[in-house]
Amino acid sequence: MAAQEKLGKLVKSKMVEEIVSRFKKKPDFVITNYMGASVMDLERLRRSLKKVSASYVVVKNSILKVVFKELKLTQESDQIDGGIGISLAGDDIASTCRELVTFAKDVQKFKIKGAYIEGKSVSEEKVRRLAALPTRKVLLAQVVGGVKAPITGFVNTLSGVLRKFVCVVDAIKASKEKAGQSAT
Repeated sequence: MAAQEKLGKLVKSKMVEEIVSRFKKKPDFVITNYMGASVMDLERLRRSLKKVSASYVVVKNSILKVVFKELKLTQESDQIDGGIGISLAGDDIASTCRELVTFAKDVQKFKIKGAYIEGKSVSEEKVRRLAALPTRKVLLAQVVGGVKAPITGFVNTLSGVLRKFVCVVDAIKASKEKAGQSAT
């Protein structure tokens, strides 16, 4: 019996090490309650999260409490009850939140409990607001459009001035030619 206990503790410590290393690689995460979602639903979620370079893991509560204690995430420890799943965010946390919120709309029993983003605890409401933001590509396009608009306006103003200048020069030329023809 003592050998089984040692083996069990060894397995748990290795699991804790593995999860801690994942959290250190991807420190932003979303805490969810998956109870009531089918295995097929969770696999669909994992596939959609993989597209945005995020992942989803189901973690035993006792192990997650040890992980959070080791990482000094006391506020997040309070959210551990029921079947807990953690979504480790990819490069773009908003995309991860968007996928989770969309999934939660499809699977009613799947609940977002909160998140830990850039070293701060975030409520479920803020996760939903983050998910509502436009994608990174759209935001970059808006920034480029905002920067480009004044430049385009300036170029159009200059070209208008040049056009008017050319028209004035042509009119002067035409009037001098007329004046030269009438003098002869």
